[in-house]
Amino acid sequence: MVDVTGSHLLAHDSDALSTSDFRVSWDCPYCATAKTTYDSGGAVAEFKRHLYEHVADRVADGTHVAERVNWDGVVRVDASAAGDEADALRTHFHAAAGLVVAVTPSPERLVRALDEALDAWPRRAVIVSTGEYDFEATPDVDFEGRNVEIVELDPRLSPAEVGETVSRILDDNHEPGERVSLEVSVFHQIVAAFDVERSVAFVRMLAARLADAGGVLQLYVDADADRNVATVLNLLDETIDLTVAVDDGQFVRRP
Repeated sequence: MVDVTGSHLLAHDSDALSTSDFRVSWDCPYCATAKTTYDSGGAVAEFKRHLYEHVADRVADGTHVAERVNWDGVVRVDASAAGDEADALRTHFHAAAGLVVAVTPSPERLVRALDEALDAWPRRAVIVSTGEYDFEATPDVDFEGRNVEIVELDPRLSPAEVGETVSRILDDNHEPGERVSLEVSVFHQIVAAFDVERSVAFVRMLAARLADAGGVLQLYVDADADRNVATVLNLLDETIDLTVAVDDGQFVRRP
């Protein structure tokens, strides 16, 4: 934790570390402490430890960024929905919810992630996909006794029709006072299939719907997947409450 947190703070304050005449110096931006040494590796490690001490009382061991979210917002996840790095955050959100709704192009991957990572499945899970579920891909997953529904979505539907489908799923499955975790892993597909204006309206509609139900909307973003993704994200800046990314295997919060 010291090294990870210290490295993150050092990245923000890299100009406080300098090299001159074979010596390495650091000057803390938070206090009057400064040091110069010939041991470059030791200086960097010491500076990281020093920076960590400034925030040690705000770092909680054994917690996850997902646990720091008030369950009423929109989270942008800068990670490919089909990559291993997204599964850790995905399962943290879904583990804390009573109702999970996931719009995903790879339902088998989601099912396996939930089955392997969670001690118990959520009360109700509805998995929405544009493709047919391949049960042969998860032959060892036992669906018996689990409240799971797999919905095949017509890929020809408009954004409004997709939004209406998700809204109806929430109406039919949400219990009062229950946390909702809504995963949208088809963000770049939506942007690619529809124009910028309709893509923005789609996300805002889902955000408003989740605000009424009480839940978190997660957008898994692959910024390189479509040239219009960045434009849509800029227009959604005020809608997105939290952005997280993967840095050396750790999820970190971005401004």
